[in-house]
Amino acid sequence: MPLLASLLLSTFFAINAKPKLPSAQEQSARAMLANFIASRFVAAAAEFNDALRPQITPALLARVKDDLNAKVGAFQAVTAVNHLSQDGFRVVELVAKFEKAPVSVRVVFDIENKIGAVYFNPILPPPVDAALETMARDLLANVEAGRIDEAAKHFDDTMRKQLTPPNLADLKNKLLITYGKLQSITEVRQRVQPPYRIIDVIAVCDHSPLAFRVAFDAQNRIAAVHISPNISQ
Repeated sequence: MPLLASLLLSTFFAINAKPKLPSAQEQSARAMLANFIASRFVAAAAEFNDALRPQITPALLARVKDDLNAKVGAFQAVTAVNHLSQDGFRVVELVAKFEKAPVSVRVVFDIENKIGAVYFNPILPPPVDAALETMARDLLANVEAGRIDEAAKHFDDTMRKQLTPPNLADLKNKLLITYGKLQSITEVRQRVQPPYRIIDVIAVCDHSPLAFRVAFDAQNRIAAVHISPNISQ
């Protein structure tokens, strides 16, 4: 086949390729969620099967929505769709972005493609490890107070080489000049960034809010420290 004809044929097929449409189950799950978000609870339950309908009534859906609003705020968008299996049944998981946290909306379909179960599970951050929180708070307090030996007590070998006593003294001065004196800690969060666990200490200072991030290795040693303005405030 001549090269030009081959290119034209490829273009023809590309133009006429049909986009992949959502499955019937995904469309049903999205419709249920859209009605739920809009407080159309009778419509949200329209595709429930006979076993689920008496259990998950429109009144119960309204209470679930009120509870979700209190925990995670307003709905914003569906950010991901996962097609799964549970005990041999098809499951569509809609990962929905809400104001405060994402929510896993899992919709289980029976053999007749009716909705047999619905789960609304906020994807909340892990609880803060008390020991790591104490070490992160102590590190911030010791750096601000210039207690150099105490500040370095839980450093791993690499951190000891990087944040030497002169560097820690310099860090104290930069903290004071850039952010001012520490006033209060407003929030502590924990997240995982393999292979580390990260403790975020959010603090209010004289000049600007501070995000003090401490990375811990598997042995609970401090492997990294990052300081930046807390732009979320």
